Amino acid sequence: MNIKEKINNYLGNKSLFGKISDLVFVVFIIAMIFPSGRMAIGGAINRVKAMISQPEIDENGEQMSDNDFNWLLTDINGNQINLNEYKGKVVFINLWATWCPPCVGEMPEIQKLYKHFKNNDKVKFLMITSDPVSKIKKFINKRSYTFPVYQYNSNPPIPFRVKSIPTTFIINKSGKIVIKKTGAANWGGSKTIKIIEQLLK
Repeated sequence: MNIKEKINNYLGNKSLFGKISDLVFVVFIIAMIFPSGRMAIGGAINRVKAMISQPEIDENGEQMSDNDFNWLLTDINGNQINLNEYKGKVVFINLWATWCPPCVGEMPEIQKLYKHFKNNDKVKFLMITSDPVSKIKKFINKRSYTFPVYQYNSNPPIPFRVKSIPTTFIINKSGKIVIKKTGAANWGGSKTIKIIEQLLK
């Protein structure tokens, strides 16, 4: 029996579901060989995780000091800011990278949240990465993201020194970190919107 006959015999004994399952498996293996394929698959998996994982308020969150707010950042157009400019506001900070599948997976949810609050001057969004500007611009333009992106200008203050990304912080108006979440989460859902609306009161 030649190879063609073996394939025909194999397919002839397979159900439609079995054929589809085998095809999906082959495509998955091929995609995993290439970095762009691995990122796409990782992003898709983490997008599902992001829809499930909900952020939770931590009533015992860390109270930031004045020094913790002293963090110089530069946006992708070269404009410099200091985190201390946003004292007294609700601040959403996300530490991420373009090569990080969980970061990529949760970004559509962050974009939804940003779109909801972008016209509210009492809420500030800082998407912070150490990636090169050219790579950042290519990444966000390809996906049509409009949230503000910043690069590190100096080492993060102690509360923002993390071992894993993505890590997301929500700081209330009195400077308390009320949410610190590592991993992808459903930031664009009604729960986070209600949390921020409550913090604004």
